[in-house]
This record gives sequence, structure tokens and C-alpha cells, in this order.
Amino acid sequence: MADFDDASQKFLAWLQQSGAEISPKIKLEDLRHAQAGRGVIATQDIAEHEVLFRIPRSAILSVENSVLSNEIPAATFEMLGPWLSLILVMLYEYLNGDVSNWAPYFSVLPSEFNTLMFWSDDELAELQASAVVHKIGKESANEMFLEQLLPVIKEFAETFFAGDERAKQRAEEMRDERNVKLMHQMGSLIMAYAFDVEPAVTKKDVDEEGFAEEDEDEALPKGMVPLADMLNADADRNNARLFYEAQYLDMKALKPIRAGEEIFNDYGPLPRSDLLRRYGYITDNYTQYDVAEIPMDLVTDLATTAGILSESRLEYLDEHEILDSGYDITASSPFTLQESLSPELIILVETLLLSDEEFDRLKGKGKLPKPERMTSKGTEFVHKIVQTRIAQYATTLDEDVHTSKDEVPTLGEYSSSARRHAMAKAVRVGEKTLLGHAEELLAEMVTRDGGGSKRQREVDEDGDVEMGGTGKKQRA
Repeated sequence: MADFDDASQKFLAWLQQSGAEISPKIKLEDLRHAQAGRGVIATQDIAEHEVLFRIPRSAILSVENSVLSNEIPAATFEMLGPWLSLILVMLYEYLNGDVSNWAPYFSVLPSEFNTLMFWSDDELAELQASAVVHKIGKESANEMFLEQLLPVIKEFAETFFAGDERAKQRAEEMRDERNVKLMHQMGSLIMAYAFDVEPAVTKKDVDEEGFAEEDEDEALPKGMVPLADMLNADADRNNARLFYEAQYLDMKALKPIRAGEEIFNDYGPLPRSDLLRRYGYITDNYTQYDVAEIPMDLVTDLATTAGILSESRLEYLDEHEILDSGYDITASSPFTLQESLSPELIILVETLLLSDEEFDRLKGKGKLPKPERMTSKGTEFVHKIVQTRIAQYATTLDEDVHTSKDEVPTLGEYSSSARRHAMAKAVRVGEKTLLGHAEELLAEMVTRDGGGSKRQREVDEDGDVEMGGTGKKQRA
């Protein structure tokens, strides 16, 4: 406890010496008893829009602020991209120990992680057929580290390990298991804590209404913002937000905050599977964002079995950006297919079910099936897809719910297998619940349509076939 609090106080002292301004109305609190590490608490009532703390841009742990940016060519960082560039800089600063300007900051960052990247195979197996298992990316990260990051460290070994006569040997040793694990730790810190830092002077081209292109937004440099990343996140109780100013980053209250209340940031509408993948925990109030994914491979496998798979139609759909690695069934309240079922999945299915004449007519006009309502055949096929997806899970929803009654995912040691198993079960229960809702409503539609007798497709004013769909918003 003493070491934990001492590290917090040294970190805050360093931050203020670095030019940060911290309101006397907040404090950094030990929340380990609630499995929340450090958090920020209001010590006095705080008004809406009040500045909680102000971090100078010079205190951000970023490529721009590290001395490494003056020693390695800018072209090298551009080649690595924002993600690997920040990992490189964080490795450099971390390995420099107390010599690094950010040493007090590293002392309060976690060294133990509960994210899926660090789960055992047995623990990951508890997620069963959840699509999140295939999004962990540990193998691809290893490949990037060894094929992209390590060559840069070796090329600039004398700079990276300045003053060490074993510099070249140490660079070679970076491929050792413990150092690759360190790279994963830096990557996990970035995933959990880094911000996309808007530049003080924008270089983005904007349109007439002042909006930047999306691909330019994705290229924003990443940075670790001390203290801002100490805020825990909550979908319902979010009461603060980071604002970007010319010289500072300001954390401001979004609403009045009473003394004793915790100050929360927000991760956005993440399903609990992604919350677990990126941050290593789940919470019930993110259930509203849960997603069950239908893998594209499942659709193509069933289409092949049904004899309706067509490469030419898939190519046409790909040209119109309909093809994806998976299609979401999202949460809605009350649950409806109109709100929850991916319209792209409906378009895909209905396109594959078209007769050659119908498809040629649509393709000739450069059009797609209209996602307004499904045909009977489309409903049957989507129903089959959902049923098959449910069967991919090793246990049923009833079995999971029956064995989960007395379990609370947040109990137990931070990285205990029991806690991880409970969190994995909560994730798969959420996914199976959505799939179950969809299966039930689709079954009702199949029955209502006469068990699969094909409903006549309507033709619009242009002579094009009306397809079915749901009117759901685009997949996030």
C-alpha cells in the first residue's frame, strides 16, 4: 500500500513539475479493492465545464516528445506507422529506466494485464465460438515485432542503447521471449490507455463544412496522456472528457460532479467482448452494446452447401463494399430485427438467392437489393445461418445461465482463472442471448410465411426487384 501511494504521489509531483495544472478538487485514489487500479475522485463539488486538470502537450509520451525522434529519421517512423512507432518510443523510454523523463509515469502504469492477449489457451477456450477470439492478434503482433520493429532497433542499436558497449548484442537479444513479452506489454498499454492526439495545428484537408476525411482521422498520432488515462470508464456515468487545445489537453467535467464521486471517461459503444479484449474487464452497463457476429466463412459454407454460392456475385458485392469478415447482430431494446440485424447480411443473402435474370438486371443498372424486407427464401436462409451459428458454441444459453446464477465476474484476484472464466462466460451469454432473440423472430417469420413458400418479389417503379432488409444503421 505504501509503495503504491508513494508512486502515485511521485507521479503527481513529476506531472506538476512538467507544467500540468491539477485542480485541488480532485485526487488520485487507490481503487484496487474494486478491481479498478487507480482512479480519480472528486474531493469537492465540481461544476459543469470546470477544468479538472490541464496537461501540457510536452508531457505527452509520444514520438514527437521523445529524444528518439531526433535520432531516428522521420521516414523510419512513417514506415512503422503510429502504433509501432509509439511502441518503439515506449520501449526506448522504459529501458532507459530512471534516466527517462517519463520514469515516474511508468511507475504508475500497470505491469500485469488481464487482456485476452495474456490469457492461456484454456482460459480462451471459455469464450467458445465468440468471434473475439480471432481478433486478439497475438501471432500477427509477434510477426510485426520481429519483422518490422526488431530490424529498426538493430539498425539504430547504438542510439537505442546509447552508452552501452553491448548495444548491438542487446538489440539482438530483443527477439528473446521476455523482450517480445515486453513489446506486448507496451502494445497493451497503448491499446488500453493511448489517445489519438489531435495536432495543435491541423494539417488535414477539410471539406466546405469543416469535416476531415475519415482516413486522415485514422492516421492521427497516438500518445500516452498522463493522468487522463487514470480515469476509469463507464458507459452510464461518463462525466468528463478530454479537450484538445493549442498548448494543453484539458480534462473537463461534462456535468456537475459531487464530492466523493468518481470521475469517469467513456470508451464509446464497445461490446463487452471488445471491452475484455482491449481493457481486460467487463461491466454490465456495456451489455447494451453487445454484438454477436456471423462470420463470412459461415455464410459462404452454407451457401456452398445450398448450391447458391457465386464468385461473380461476391465480386459484385465486394465492389459495392457489402462483403465483410463478419456481420453483426447488435443489441436493441426491445429487440427487433429491424434494429439489430445487419442489412449487409440481408443484401448478401438476397443477392445469392436471385435468379440469373434478376441478378443481371440489377447488375446492369449498378444496383443492389434494397434492404427493406426479406423474401421468404431469404428469411429461411438467414434463419439457417443463425441456427448454425448458435450450434457452434459448446454449451447452450440455458446451460450457461443455469451455471452462472451465483457468479459475479468482478470477484476474485485480478488475473485469476476463475475470474477470467466468469468474464468469458458473461461474454458468450450476451452473444447467445442476441442470437437466440434473432433465431426466435426469424422462426416466427418463417412460420408466418408458410414454412418457406417463396413470396413473390415486388418490382419497383424502375422494374427492379424489391429485396428485404431491416433498415438498420451501418455496421460499426
